Amino acid sequence: MRFFRRLIARFRKKEEVQTSKEEEKRRSFFLYIVKTPEIVTYFRREKGIARRKLELTLIDDEDRPAYQIAQIAELLMKDLNFFYLVTEREEAFEELAEEAMEEYGLLMVILPKGEEAVPGNVMLDVREWEKHLDIVTTVGYNTLTM
Repeated sequence: MRFFRRLIARFRKKEEVQTSKEEEKRRSFFLYIVKTPEIVTYFRREKGIARRKLELTLIDDEDRPAYQIAQIAELLMKDLNFFYLVTEREEAFEELAEEAMEEYGLLMVILPKGEEAVPGNVMLDVREWEKHLDIVTTVGYNTLTM
């Protein structure tokens, strides 16, 4: 009987460890979402791009739910004049594009993935961006391309 209790206790510990890792990964992504405007501002200033001349391109990560990418876009669209979203799931962001036009007067252009030349002078690629940003430092490398 003790053997089975220990076995069950061991499985519970493994489940707790796995759920905490998943929770930590989810939490870290949401930390980056909140910091996205600061990161874009940092790179814009570093490259000497005036706020009114900023043309931001956001590259979608199809492995993440569309609402997460939409949340990033909503945080960024307040201060933009040109906003491009490169994605394979255009229909998921059509309502967001309408909202951007109605609330901010922002023309949000949704482009299909696979085009060779991506427009914009700052590009934010959210595919695997957690691997390139460090929570301790303000900004890492390879996340934004000018």
